[in-house]
Amino acid sequence: MNIIDRINAAKPTFTKSDELIYNCIKDDYWIIIRDASTIVDLAEKCHVSKSAILRFAKKLGYSGYSEFKYDFSIVGHSSVPEELHENKFDYILDSYTLAIKSIRQYLSENDFIMLAKEVMSAKKIRLCGYNRSGFTAMQFKYRLINIDIESEAVTDTLMLNVLSSSSAENEIFFFFTVRGNQSTPLNAYIKTCHDTKKTVVVLTMNPNTPYKKYASHFILLPNIKVKGVFLDEQAIFHIFIEILVSYISERILIEENQSPSLAK
Repeated sequence: MNIIDRINAAKPTFTKSDELIYNCIKDDYWIIIRDASTIVDLAEKCHVSKSAILRFAKKLGYSGYSEFKYDFSIVGHSSVPEELHENKFDYILDSYTLAIKSIRQYLSENDFIMLAKEVMSAKKIRLCGYNRSGFTAMQFKYRLINIDIESEAVTDTLMLNVLSSSSAENEIFFFFTVRGNQSTPLNAYIKTCHDTKKTVVVLTMNPNTPYKKYASHFILLPNIKVKGVFLDEQAIFHIFIEILVSYISERILIEENQSPSLAK
């Protein structure tokens, strides 16, 4: 009996929480692989508790979330789009191309000009990310080094706890968080940075993140919705970084040309 059969058999015994979970996943089984890598992620997406997810999985005969998620991955791979079967290469390229082209619907040139000015005027630049977003923070750091701008990549909670609580002035914090949810450890410090008067830039693909209200600048980027293949949305962050670094470089040249010492 596959997981779909198990769900159908268990429907008559569904509680209200079970119904919420079922309604969340029924239209897109791939969502558990793409958007809910942990039981906390799925609980937040379905607006139920972690224990409700675990009870749901056990009601279907699974020992835990990992086994439950594995069976969903099998279903997801068996229901991939026809175009993926025809040409996986084109399907992946088209998915990324569509997301990249969509950036102009979310941001304008003025957004990049404003952020470039913020970066240039900041005394300290902190780049924060957890897990794969931590690698994105590191990539941003390396790109800034290429244009002679020092910054610090912060990927652990101990360091961020110290930095976010400091009384230092004129600091800018970039938080890279695809889902923008509470299960990501570093996100808890977004509010702390806000409360200590830091400039906070939140970059996410979640328009409903609870951290939006703490952001000095909220940057919403397009996500990649595909079935049958796992595509990492960090690539969209990297495109954003490349655009921003280009505007920062332009700002550096403008300031150098306006420098009195160069005018003599």
